[in-house]
Amino acid sequence: METSTARIMEALALYGPGPLAPEDDPLDGDRDFAGAMAGLLNHLADALTNSALETHTEDIAWGLVNLFHRKVMRLERDLDGLEIECQGLAASQDGSEVRSVELERATARAGAIADHAEAFEAMRARLAAEFAELTGSSWRPRAGSTRRGALVTSAMIDAKDFLAARRQREAEANAPRGPLIGFSGGADWIDADAVFRVLDKIRGRHPEMVLAHTAQDRGADLIAARWAQTRGVDQIAFRPQFHLHAKAAPFRRNDAMIEAGLAGCVIFRGNGVTLNLGQKAEKAGVSVLRCGFVRE
Repeated sequence: METSTARIMEALALYGPGPLAPEDDPLDGDRDFAGAMAGLLNHLADALTNSALETHTEDIAWGLVNLFHRKVMRLERDLDGLEIECQGLAASQDGSEVRSVELERATARAGAIADHAEAFEAMRARLAAEFAELTGSSWRPRAGSTRRGALVTSAMIDAKDFLAARRQREAEANAPRGPLIGFSGGADWIDADAVFRVLDKIRGRHPEMVLAHTAQDRGADLIAARWAQTRGVDQIAFRPQFHLHAKAAPFRRNDAMIEAGLAGCVIFRGNGVTLNLGQKAEKAGVSVLRCGFVRE
């Protein structure tokens, strides 16, 4: 079977020195790529301070974080394609060495690209945290198994392990652990201190809480998202799916939040959709804390 060394030597003989394929050039596990980003945005801000360009600092900082974000998205798309390729190669295994090598090669490449995506994701997270510290705002983007048998080679098992591990990693990333605290509030709410005080108090009772908010890009939801990022609390954005449910989308979104299993719910004064979430939560037996409402 072809080895990594043989592939490297063949590439040198055919094409001369050049960049190695990701699968032939594994990442150094001791390198702290995220740590290397420390202070980058602050250095950028210092360079523009006290100049006519200072007003552009936030826009440039946002763009730098977005550069890493777009790289992660491209690598994720590459992984999606490689996952399909691995599935196709796994299904076409006939016990031959050629098929096994093809699958092994595709699996190794997928694993290497996954490592790259994870490294860039860590760098993006570090820069997003620096962006929040620099600007006071959260960074947001503008936009079945085969039975084991005689023909199942070791490469085929490796491919399945990779695909299963990737799905598990994605599931864990998208479903943070801890009691889920729902949050919703009006788009015109501006009292950030009130939101921070209430959420800090709840976090005191539920240190491992996860914040589930209704994902408006202004008002109480934006303040709550900023609180979560500042406090290092995992957050889940429940956005209404207007392309699926039209005008009913915000109410269907509320249903989805309740079905996710809320341990509690916080409502800041808002519109009928916000009130609807509180009513549905109470009907489901969830304790609801209402804030900012005028008492009669």
